[in-house]
Amino acid sequence: MKIFCSILALSIIGSFGSMYAEENCIYEYDPNKTSLEWTAFKFTEKTGVKGKFDTIRVIGKTKDKTKFGVAEKMKFQIDSFSVNSANPDRDAKIKKYFFGSVKGNQKITGHFSDISSGETGTAKLNLQFGKSKTSVPVNFVWKEDTVEVVGTVDVATLGLTLGLSKLNAECNDLHKGADGVSKLWPTVDVKVISTLKKVCK
Repeated sequence: MKIFCSILALSIIGSFGSMYAEENCIYEYDPNKTSLEWTAFKFTEKTGVKGKFDTIRVIGKTKDKTKFGVAEKMKFQIDSFSVNSANPDRDAKIKKYFFGSVKGNQKITGHFSDISSGETGTAKLNLQFGKSKTSVPVNFVWKEDTVEVVGTVDVATLGLTLGLSKLNAECNDLHKGADGVSKLWPTVDVKVISTLKKVCK
């Protein structure tokens, strides 16, 4: 009987220990630890030009009990005029000729959908600029509370074909590669890196 009571007592203590050890956490989007980088391409040999957007505003739900829940529920707005390639003259031309070719509030809106389960997987990045919408397949990798998302956007699907043509015409000589051909590619690689804030009780 004493042995049975001892086992029962240890079992109860163990159960309470597990309850106290279990964390009650909330994950939250942190704008200070989020970046959106892009790489555009010029020349026939496809040389990359890197940049980022300085202003990203999340307008959907930013908190959830799981990090996956945050990614699924939040929506965002990107100010296209916050484009930053570390070259003010280039940025001014991108704003005027590229993004400026589409009438509207210059906000790129988006959200993720069809997110596969697991630390590594695929999803769809749904974007809208002006009246044009597109769905871009992306890959993601979670490393603890930090996620990296990569994909490639065809700017034509966002109604920016005319803008691409105008920008290339304005920067014609700057976009000439070794073969003397002026070329600005319609595809842009994007990378989002975000570390969620984790608060546990």
